[in-house]
Amino acid sequence: MRLLPQSLFGRLLLFLTGGLVAAQLLSAAILLQDRDQALYHAVGGHVAQRIAAIVKLLDTLDDAERRRLVSALDLPPTRLSLDLPWQSEAEPDDRYQTTLFRALLKRQLGPDRPFQVEITDDLPPPPFADRPPRGDSAPPMPPGGHDPRMPGWRRHAMMMGLRNFVVQARLRDGAVATFQQVLPEEVIAWPIRLLLILLVLLVSVAGLAALAVRTLTRPLAALADAATELGRNIRRPALAETGPLEVRRAAQAFNLMQSRLIRYIQDRDRILAAVSHDLKTPITRLRLRTELLEESPLREKFQADLDEMQHMAQASLDFLRGGETSEPLAALDLDALLESLREDAADAGQELRIAGTARQPLRCRPLALKRCLTNLIDNALKYGQQAEMTVIDAPDRLTLTLRDQGPGIPEAEQERVFEPFYRLESSRSRDTGGAGLGLGIARNIARAHGGELTLRNHPGGGLEAVLEIPR
Repeated sequence: MRLLPQSLFGRLLLFLTGGLVAAQLLSAAILLQDRDQALYHAVGGHVAQRIAAIVKLLDTLDDAERRRLVSALDLPPTRLSLDLPWQSEAEPDDRYQTTLFRALLKRQLGPDRPFQVEITDDLPPPPFADRPPRGDSAPPMPPGGHDPRMPGWRRHAMMMGLRNFVVQARLRDGAVATFQQVLPEEVIAWPIRLLLILLVLLVSVAGLAALAVRTLTRPLAALADAATELGRNIRRPALAETGPLEVRRAAQAFNLMQSRLIRYIQDRDRILAAVSHDLKTPITRLRLRTELLEESPLREKFQADLDEMQHMAQASLDFLRGGETSEPLAALDLDALLESLREDAADAGQELRIAGTARQPLRCRPLALKRCLTNLIDNALKYGQQAEMTVIDAPDRLTLTLRDQGPGIPEAEQERVFEPFYRLESSRSRDTGGAGLGLGIARNIARAHGGELTLRNHPGGGLEAVLEIPR
């Protein structure tokens, strides 16, 4: 569902607004139908009364008087003629408007009066005085579609699409009276005022819904931001425990979790400090006793084992700390740091190429990030005398890609090398140095900054370590 908004606010607002629009459209359709029926009933009753009154009056007059009366009454929007023949109805019209108007006329004219009714949505060619005489051909319609000889009321009615009543009634002497009545514009035109009221109601309710959804989802957004920030700074300020009951309970649970994590880290730091002291003390004593031995191959082996034990103990403690440090955040000139690492590699006879630059300082823990990059670079240079670092600085994150010239790592093993003390037997051994914790420490430091460290094989050979740090 890619078309759906990704945020909870967007989805709730979409569903609520969609429901409101559907409800308003349905309400408008019902209201317009009821209005249409009511107006047809009122206007149809008035037109039926007027037609019945004229028909009854014509019954009492002779032909000459009828002609004079018809000439006087033949005015828009009601046209009247005595010259049109009786036209039988082609098909029965069972529409609501026709049935209603037929019933109203029958009530006014009486059950014995023959009549017929036709209601059309367009106006037929004028059947009255503006029609050309029989046998004459009408002049061609000019460009634009409007006959200049057509009366103004008829052209206006045709452009507006107004409905047209055509009624024929027989007089008592057999004559046929034909009435043509165009409904008033207010019957057909859209009820702008009603539609405006519905639109104002829709906009106001949608605005209130948006405000309510924003009020309800803002605490969730704050909780998500706090959870993201917690990975970078475990000692961040606690969440405000305000708002509805559910929001307060969520904030309380989050603050309780944060306090428990802080206590756990404090206890772990104390244990690690004790372990570090307890490990370093016997190693230091053994180193001093080794110094008392005479120069011999055995003494060199003792010193090498003690160096390895001390390195393993320090690396294990660093890994257990998981990147957690009391080092404060500071702005770091990443280009300067990478240049210093490149020079260190050059002093050791190795080549580190750097492509790209950071556009602005990176806010991080400088010493921890330096340790992370050092571990990655040392690991890359172990498999060749050169490596390449690519820097991509985007507005939201900084990406460092380090490619070595080694054999790469099987895809199934690329996650396992982050496990403590895990080694790839085909490429690493004790002789290469390291305790199998460098990559794990680097990933812990990356995650402590809210970033991530991943490995992948390059299509052209070698292994790529991708370090992403958010801005």
